[in-house]
Amino acid sequence: MNRHPAHILLLKAARALELLIAAVILLVFSLSLGSLMAVSPTVRAAVVRWVTEWYETHIVYRYSGEDISGEMPQYEISGLPQDYTEIIRDVYEASVSVVYESPSGDMICFDYTHMQQGAANIIAPGDDEILDVTVNGIQGQFFLPHDPEDAKTITWIDADSNLQFVVKAFCSETDILHIAESVSLVKTEK
Repeated sequence: MNRHPAHILLLKAARALELLIAAVILLVFSLSLGSLMAVSPTVRAAVVRWVTEWYETHIVYRYSGEDISGEMPQYEISGLPQDYTEIIRDVYEASVSVVYESPSGDMICFDYTHMQQGAANIIAPGDDEILDVTVNGIQGQFFLPHDPEDAKTITWIDADSNLQFVVKAFCSETDILHIAESVSLVKTEK
């Protein structure tokens, strides 16, 4: 069906008007949110907590937020595979690194970082397949290497506790997900 050129021009003008209205609504929403973020530290903290930056060779999880006060809370992996024991626990001002080892020398690395201004975590996935995963109801990423003998990594960010968790282990996909889901709070900060 051939349409009259004036009809086509009218349709194009209507479409342009729709796009213009959508752009104005988006601009008003952005300015309103920006104003709220500038005026209210609570709104800013809720909106800008972390940014994930994807680069060619690595992913940076960058945080903004209030500095922590007191000690870091103490978490542990409660569902460790048989015969694994904690051999290292390094506690820093805004992060904790824990290493568990089996009698055969296999290791599980567990890190968590407080989301505060200037903190960042970097993961270099190489050519790993990156899958979405849910850990205890929280969205995260699962870094699955192509070689099954390589370490697998799961990371998730718990906005309620202001922490990013990372578990890295040489085990099956099912086992590392079970390990991640068994992370539990042992002692809260003072």
